[in-house]
Amino acid sequence: MSYISDYIEKLNRKNRKALTIFLTAGYPSKDNFVDLALDIIDAGADILEIGVPFGDSLADGPVVQSSYIDSLEHGVHLRDVFSYVHEIKQKRDNPVIIMSAANPLMKFGKAAFAGECVKSGTNGLIIPDIPIEEHADFFTEDFNNIDKIILTTPTS
Repeated sequence: MSYISDYIEKLNRKNRKALTIFLTAGYPSKDNFVDLALDIIDAGADILEIGVPFGDSLADGPVVQSSYIDSLEHGVHLRDVFSYVHEIKQKRDNPVIIMSAANPLMKFGKAAFAGECVKSGTNGLIIPDIPIEEHADFFTEDFNNIDKIILTTPTS
């Protein structure tokens, strides 16, 4: 079992479903993002999914794309995302998942990215543009302690 599946199982034993909320890192404000995230958890979110802003986010809709552009214009970078996750995990035990395109991760460096995920307390990753055929090769042993969440579509 993993931290995320254990957390969901605890909710299931209480006859509850898990509510996962997606937030764009640093949106709407870089400076109070952690407070917003904590307020959302306190309002009932079980799991946070934090999106890494990316300027070429073609798979996302216009609302998410707009939030990504706004965050990038306000100087939100991958190091900020790790800092946000770390601060959130210091105050709440809810699972936190990072969702990112592969490009920012590769620019940062795969091993460095995995190390920062572990250091920050990240529980899971969604990297939707890694083809399923390359999944095992991409997520090397550096990612062993982090859940890898695969997204599928009706045409997958």
